[in-house]
Amino acid sequence: MIDREKQILNILRRNPLIQQNEIADILQVSRSRVAAHIMDLTRKGLIKGKGYILTEQDYCVVLGAINMDIRGVADIHYPQAASQPGDIRCSAGGVARNIAHNLALLGRDVHLLSAVGSDFYGDTLLEQTRQAGVNTQNCIRLHGQNTSTYLSIANPQDETVLAINDTHLLDALTPQLLNASRELLTHAGVILVDCNLTPQALEWVFTLAGNIPVFVDTVSEFKAEKVKSWLGRIHTLKPTRRELEILWGNAINNDEQLRYAVNDLHAQGVQRIVVCLEDESVFCSEKEGEAFALTPPAHPVVDSFGADDALMAGLLYSFLDGSEFRDGAQFAVACAALARASISINNPTLSVDNAWYLLKNSAQ
Repeated sequence: MIDREKQILNILRRNPLIQQNEIADILQVSRSRVAAHIMDLTRKGLIKGKGYILTEQDYCVVLGAINMDIRGVADIHYPQAASQPGDIRCSAGGVARNIAHNLALLGRDVHLLSAVGSDFYGDTLLEQTRQAGVNTQNCIRLHGQNTSTYLSIANPQDETVLAINDTHLLDALTPQLLNASRELLTHAGVILVDCNLTPQALEWVFTLAGNIPVFVDTVSEFKAEKVKSWLGRIHTLKPTRRELEILWGNAINNDEQLRYAVNDLHAQGVQRIVVCLEDESVFCSEKEGEAFALTPPAHPVVDSFGADDALMAGLLYSFLDGSEFRDGAQFAVACAALARASISINNPTLSVDNAWYLLKNSAQ
């Protein structure tokens, strides 16, 4: 499919009833040229029926963590053996779940593959995730097990004082259990894994994926190394600077070393890399393509927690949409900015239109 056809499909997704002359005005081409492209797209099976009804979209399969996030905020600076007044929030969390939720908000068909226990948290997480528009039919219920939970305590400055991570349930997500979803995986348009998965589960995904693009969220510096032996199979990698250091094997103290690290990972096979930096900017690089830095568009910041998950959802959406790398990265950065504007991990106002509106306004 040529670039002009991708542009026309993107326009039709947003407005299936648009007229050919309107498409021609947007693309600054003749109406007859638009008609010819639409005829070609119909022959290829990408458009069916009247009103420019598109064929079913490629779907995304997201594999990794789903857990209940419990966060307390109190005026303490270190753990004390006494009850403290404060605020406590419970919310659906987990890197993979958050990314899937954001992708559903962007209107994409997304399937979550994870595991929960047979408890109240598991029921709540699956219901909330379903309500968000994520297909959870392939999530596995493990009877007699507790659902993964992340408990953190922060001071009024939002600095974490203490955290307890009970996520061992994912260790039970073995290749044997995952095998029931192999057909779902092998027909996906793109696959996302987070490094909460066990090395055995990651091996199962990369082996089964074949030519399907695999995106990787490294999650943390303690888990990033799990994909070190699979760099040649990764399409898009989203690490922090510290996680990139671990994958590269050397310290990164300046922009030149950052480029060396990225180029070394490209040489090992990673197609695209988006590095999340400390100031909320990102450094983006494509193998045999361009490298560039992006800063977030001006937008109110309420809570940065979960912004990286929105960034990854934006990258996935743009890939499935056929966008060029730079355009997709800009869209993803706008998604992250929208996420920071909400106290919720998943900003309910996240949408394709709102992300493009933010980008358009910031460019003026």
